[in-house]
Amino acid sequence: AAAFGKLGVVYLHLVNHASMGAPALPEALPAQLKAAFGGTFIASGGLDRAQADALLSSGAADLVAFGRLALAAPDLAARLESGAELNAPDVATFYTPGEKGYTDYPVLAA
Repeated sequence: AAAFGKLGVVYLHLVNHASMGAPALPEALPAQLKAAFGGTFIASGGLDRAQADALLSSGAADLVAFGRLALAAPDLAARLESGAELNAPDVATFYTPGEKGYTDYPVLAA
């Protein structure tokens, strides 16, 4: 991470795939990478709101990213802000042709 920082890389993005069956990353790793890198650090991978908030409030990440939750909720930002229930992602529809799984998830009432 320090070498990337010295090269002037704009940001470093860590994706934790433990929620998909990969080995778990050490809990301290995001903060260690951010400190070594010295630039904008993004964390993602199976995060829920509480985990994302913890990474941001502790300073272990500058930004967080959501993948599966964003696919399942076109209004994810509004849901996170309001504490509304999140849609369950239908992984069987990920990266497949057609509308199912892309445009058919329910949105919050206006």
